[in-house]
This record gives sequence, structure tokens and C-alpha cells, in this order.
Amino acid sequence: MNSRPGVGLPAILFLLSLAGLAIGAYLTVAHWGDQPIACGGVGDCGYVNSSDYATIGGIPVSALGAMLYAAMAFVSLRWIRHPYEDRLAIIYWALALSGTVYAGYLTYVELAILSAICIWCVTSALLLTLSLALSSWAVLGGGRADD
Repeated sequence: MNSRPGVGLPAILFLLSLAGLAIGAYLTVAHWGDQPIACGGVGDCGYVNSSDYATIGGIPVSALGAMLYAAMAFVSLRWIRHPYEDRLAIIYWALALSGTVYAGYLTYVELAILSAICIWCVTSALLLTLSLALSSWAVLGGGRADD
């Protein structure tokens, strides 16, 4: 029996990456443009996005997140086109893992240090966590279908 990776999982991961890229781009534009952030009445997105923890070396964390999501989107597109390259699943998983770990740290900062929450940041953290869970499943062999 041959096994082949399905393209459904990489396509889902691509869509999750695009959603995260949109969030990162929105928060970056708001940060650099010193614009208010639509927070939907939940939390204090502006405070979180302008805090001392919102930049690293003068670069907004949201821009770094957007770059991470762009890399994840690129890898997932390659994975769709080259479903037999197992290394692509591993690369995507490593990106999702690093993003999830850093998002966990930022969520800690929001709750424990800033005492404020950004709904966009929480949504991004959830997207990363879901991406990590799904890519972990793929790396462990769950994303394969028998012919």
C-alpha cells in the first residue's frame, strides 16, 4: 500500500497563515502609523501594541509575526505543490512551534505584566497553536491517506 500526503491539511495551514499574516499586517500598520486599533470592546489593544514589549530593536513584534506567517504561508504552498517532501511538514512545524512559544510569552506579558489583553494578539496566538497542533499531527503521520 502506498501512502500519499493529502493536500487538504497544507491548504488549511495556508489559510491559517494568511489569517495570521493579515492580523500581523494590520497591527504593524497601526503601530507604525500610530493609529487606533479596532479592539471590539475587548481589552486594550492600543496599549498592548504600543507597550515597551511591542518592539524588538525598533521593529514591531507584529511585523516579526507577519514575517513568520509569510514564511509559514510560503512553506505550506510549497507543501501543497510538493506533497511528498516530508521536510516541508517539519519546516512548517518548526515555524509554528517557534511562533507558539513566543506567543505564549507575549500572552504572559499581557496578563501578568501589562494587565491588558489584545484580542488580535490572542487570536494570533490561537492561530499559531492550531497551526502547531495540525502540523504536529502531520509530522507524526496523521496527514497521510492510503491509496
